[in-house]
Amino acid sequence: MRRVAVITGASRGIGAATALVLAKRGFRVVVNHLSSAQEGEGVVTAIREAGGEAVAIRADVTAPGDVAAMFDETKQRWGRVDVLVHNAVIPFDVTSFADLSWDQLGGKLERELHAAFLITKAVVPGMVSHRYGRLVYLSTGLSRQPRATG
Repeated sequence: MRRVAVITGASRGIGAATALVLAKRGFRVVVNHLSSAQEGEGVVTAIREAGGEAVAIRADVTAPGDVAAMFDETKQRWGRVDVLVHNAVIPFDVTSFADLSWDQLGGKLERELHAAFLITKAVVPGMVSHRYGRLVYLSTGLSRQPRATG
């Protein structure tokens, strides 16, 4: 049975590169994105042209309904999730540290941990029942040198 990997934030950058590498290694891949459908479809096209299987799924990893729908669609399509790579960047207001409030920083941290909790909660029961699973969580240098979100 081919393994199934879900990569959040997989429409560009490290997430896209991870999706391509896993597909090359035989994984079926879910390319998750929030607002970059065109880039996500580009990753899916590249995987399919190389002989792999992939699908792009739009989901906000901070929204419980979106998370549930993404994993339901994945399970309906391929029956399981074997690998979760959490790479989604949670947007935040960019400001100097001097102007940063605890509410701004704490809100970012809360959203990031909430997203990690939601997606992990969605996959762990299946991984336990299948007696196999891998969880990978990535961070980014964007905290030091952020880009505009969109």
